[in-house]
Amino acid sequence: MSNQATEPRSGFRREAPVVIGGVGGSGTRVVAELLKEMGFYMGKLNKSNDNRSFASLFRRPEWFMRYHRSNPRVIYQALSQFEKQMLQHPDANSSRYVGWGWKNPVSHIYLDFLERYFSELRYIHVIRHGLDIAYSGNKNQLRLWGKLFQIKKPTPEQKSRAYLQYWIRSNRRAIQLGQKMGNRFYLLKYDDLCLHPVREINRLLRFLRLDPRRVSVQKLSKLVQRPSSIGRYKEQDIRLFAPHELKAVQDLGFAVQGQRS
Repeated sequence: MSNQATEPRSGFRREAPVVIGGVGGSGTRVVAELLKEMGFYMGKLNKSNDNRSFASLFRRPEWFMRYHRSNPRVIYQALSQFEKQMLQHPDANSSRYVGWGWKNPVSHIYLDFLERYFSELRYIHVIRHGLDIAYSGNKNQLRLWGKLFQIKKPTPEQKSRAYLQYWIRSNRRAIQLGQKMGNRFYLLKYDDLCLHPVREINRLLRFLRLDPRRVSVQKLSKLVQRPSSIGRYKEQDIRLFAPHELKAVQDLGFAVQGQRS
């Protein structure tokens, strides 16, 4: 889709941003930190490395659900506004950057719009073990976007199960959309990044088409710290979840170990 944003003087192409998204609590913050260190311009950020401009324009579930089918032009107009805010900022003109992009977890909601608007978009979808996510304190996406995935507001006792349902449905959708994008979609397992940072960073560099000789992979790997919350679901009674939900976790690439009686 054509647009009118000003071409930045640094030479990176406006149609080729790198975007990071994922379910809340999946580890997108550290992936954004890696891209910053690799030399990507990521815009104005909050403490979680979320792009503030993207959040103000697109963290609006009622707006999205009102227009994404009935009048998608409104979504594209907002993308044009966001693009101009990013590329016309003085920092975007620095020659020290190798490219541009942003991180905001809810970017996955807009993936089909982003893929059509930016002809050379590269998208990194960060995924973390669904049962660990289910017991995360960060359930904002469920609250804001659950209705989009036909998930009703849960009771306090059912929040963890509802968030697993959200994790399953939203990740399935993102991966399905990503299959149509081919080599412009990258599924990054946060658990693997924490266990094997050097290996996973090298894979990420290949996806981004960056020369690993121009960055210090060892230095980048030190940005990745394995949190104690990995495997926290093993301390819970996972009989809360239906067998088909546990199978869905396995089908998405994560082993499910035991349960507490």
